[in-house]
Amino acid sequence: MWPIIGHQWAVELLTRSIEAERLSHAYLFSGPPQVGKTMLVRAFAQAIQCQDEDVPCGHCRSCLLIGQDKHPDVHVIVPENNRIKIEMIRDMQRSVALSPVEGRYRICLISRADLATPSASNALLKTLEEPPPKVILLLTADRAEALLSTIISRCQVLPLRLLPTEQIVTALCARGLSMEKAQLLGHLARGRVGWAIAASEDKQVLAGRNRVLEEVTQVAEGSHIARFAWAQKWSSRPEQIPHVLEIMGSWWRDVLLLASGSTSAIANIDHSSKLSEWASRYGVAEAQKALRGVQYTAWRIEHNANLRLALEVLMLDMPGGARTT
Repeated sequence: MWPIIGHQWAVELLTRSIEAERLSHAYLFSGPPQVGKTMLVRAFAQAIQCQDEDVPCGHCRSCLLIGQDKHPDVHVIVPENNRIKIEMIRDMQRSVALSPVEGRYRICLISRADLATPSASNALLKTLEEPPPKVILLLTADRAEALLSTIISRCQVLPLRLLPTEQIVTALCARGLSMEKAQLLGHLARGRVGWAIAASEDKQVLAGRNRVLEEVTQVAEGSHIARFAWAQKWSSRPEQIPHVLEIMGSWWRDVLLLASGSTSAIANIDHSSKLSEWASRYGVAEAQKALRGVQYTAWRIEHNANLRLALEVLMLDMPGGARTT
């Protein structure tokens, strides 16, 4: 009944908790971005509040309202400008202090709790230390280690892992995708079922990825002037940089895998011929240097380095078009 792809162990654990009426006051769902945390958390909230015998039914009033983030007893917190602020936690505290209106519990869904400011984290800790009755907090985090250890210790932690490619491909085919497209998205997802579903529903995801890959080729074979122009262009779009670097890193990872003779599956299977050509051209050392450069640039930007300067340094360190000897 749960509308979840994969993570069956977590579904079974949560189902048993509901059936035994032994719910914890707080849960932490951790794991890589787009691995399915939010989908699982929402389904869990539906199962808790569901008015049917077989939970979550997906069609009762409670399930439908939770699916739309409109249930009166389910408070949802999502980051604003990549931050969860103390005002959001205080608003949540006022909400959970009230008795349930329609459901069995007051539930709060906190997305990306690892983005909470220090003051917000301390306020959240206070609620976890002294939880009101009939209140359940459901937290998600991409990086559990960024949370206070005292927050983690007061939650039941469910670490979600990347899914096998075959499982994602099967699920996409079941949703009506052709095998060819399902195979492509399954490999590109690299275990992130949320990304695969989003890409299957939005044609612009693949179109944008193809534009970035075209630029990757042009940059590698272009002059320093062209490379600096690329850095200038993307430095004016800071919100898109993590996505661009992820695509670039995926490309160079595939080049490295092929150059090293690894048996691991490449992600960009629709460009296998071009990747083989690059593997021959650049070799292991250059591919490894490029991949490390992309990863280091992403780390520097995440830690507030000057965006344009970081991208210009990356462009200077990218391999050139000459064949290795």
